[in-house]
Amino acid sequence: MKLCRNRFSLIKQKKIYLVFISMILLSILFGFFFYFIISDNNKLLVIDIQKNYFNGISSNNINYLSSFFNSFFTNFMYIFLIFLLGLSVVGFIFIIGIVLIKGFILGFTISSIIGTFGIKGIILSFIYVFPHQLLFLIILLLMCYYGCSFCYRLFRNLFIRTIVNFKSIKDKYLKVFVVSLIGGIVCSLYEVFIVPGLISIFI
Repeated sequence: MKLCRNRFSLIKQKKIYLVFISMILLSILFGFFFYFIISDNNKLLVIDIQKNYFNGISSNNINYLSSFFNSFFTNFMYIFLIFLLGLSVVGFIFIIGIVLIKGFILGFTISSIIGTFGIKGIILSFIYVFPHQLLFLIILLLMCYYGCSFCYRLFRNLFIRTIVNFKSIKDKYLKVFVVSLIGGIVCSLYEVFIVPGLISIFI
């Protein structure tokens, strides 16, 4: 009986992850195509921003320490907000929204790099995304699952009066939070200290 429950729980988890992954992929696609439907003036503004960013990298005009703190602070805010929202009853709505926004931004950035640099932009966008941006999306996906799961259990405990062992759940949630922060640091280190060197080869 216990084996059947564990198997059912695993299948349920896989289905939830597939739903979240599908939503993220859709948000990335929407962000990607959004660049091509904005006005020409907005496109020129985005192109100017992208050129300034990549010219700064090619000229090695980078404050690595400041860039690292900015990158990690951004990653930290994503992770911390999801963690905090996971402690509320209705936080799952905002958690999903945060992850979808991240996916949209990633898709838009990829298409804007390609729109700015053409064929060369495909290589540059690949360097920009792989592997740190994909890894961070996986981290957010993990936080999204556990955050929404905690919200759901909290809701059931408050309104349906279901008995929940919150100690074990909290311990697991905290471990996922800490692991996600470590992953966020790794992603920021790669983005700041590795990506510029790779980009400067092709810019």
